Amino acid sequence: MADITQLPIMTASDAEAIGFARFNDVPTLPIDIPDGNFTITARTSDGRRITFFFGEYRRGAPPSFIDIQYHDNGTAIANANGGLSPTFDVLTIGRGGHHAYDSRKHSADEKPSIAVILLGSLTTGDTPA
Repeated sequence: MADITQLPIMTASDAEAIGFARFNDVPTLPIDIPDGNFTITARTSDGRRITFFFGEYRRGAPPSFIDIQYHDNGTAIANANGGLSPTFDVLTIGRGGHHAYDSRKHSADEKPSIAVILLGSLTTGDTPA
């Protein structure tokens, strides 16, 4: 099992002061993600569940991407493994609030089942192949 240091919930300013990124001025739970594959699972007070899978491209390396999956929309599509994966709506927000992608415009069978964030290089911004 990976060593995981549990930090307390803190202010966004306190998280930023110890080297974490700040996003919105709300209570923040900073987490150091270990090298290798790792999943964070979360649940809201009304039972809605979401997972964040931090994936490696090379065994034991720092994660290079994050797969995000929302599990409780009540819809599903066939996946590559012969099973079903939950689908959900997602939108992206870019410059000036522009929505470059908005799945709400798509039919049920075109909804995403996983959103992938590619973690670009810290120095060059290049995304993994």
